[in-house]
Amino acid sequence: MTDPQRESLVVTEIARHQPRLRGLLRCLLVRPSDVDDLLQEVNAVLWEKAGEFEPGTDFWAWASQVARYKAFNMVRRYDRELLIFDETLLDQLAATASQKLHDLDRRREALDECLKRLPPAQRQLVELRYGANQTVEAVARAIGRPNGSVRQTLYRIRAALQGCIEGRLVAAGDA
Repeated sequence: MTDPQRESLVVTEIARHQPRLRGLLRCLLVRPSDVDDLLQEVNAVLWEKAGEFEPGTDFWAWASQVARYKAFNMVRRYDRELLIFDETLLDQLAATASQKLHDLDRRREALDECLKRLPPAQRQLVELRYGANQTVEAVARAIGRPNGSVRQTLYRIRAALQGCIEGRLVAAGDA
């Protein structure tokens, strides 16, 4: 793989993993105000070390390790603060956060697949309510149905989606 191809891949992976990296850093840092600053530092390191990333390997494992080291270094700078976490606790928090983020990713993937299986009218209703972030009342007006009917239909769709998600996770061995 040429350097420009590798760099393009790393940029794509950095962008794709931003929410997970931010979530990991939020779990590890004492001050929420440090999260965005440290995320930028992590991104800079990932970009600087793009040549070291081996395509086909687990980008998240590499990126999260960089984020952990950066977070550990920042926590060491907190040494004058009243609340200090030791490295063992930070390792445990990082491992737990990584697992939770992994679980969330699996649930999101299952949700995406389940949404694709909904009939078009149900998908439209879900998109109006949650994608466009409209109230039930606004959705009811838009489609010309009573509020109670829309609420009941959404309740049934959510129940069906929950069952579908759980079924997919069980089938994949992720439950």
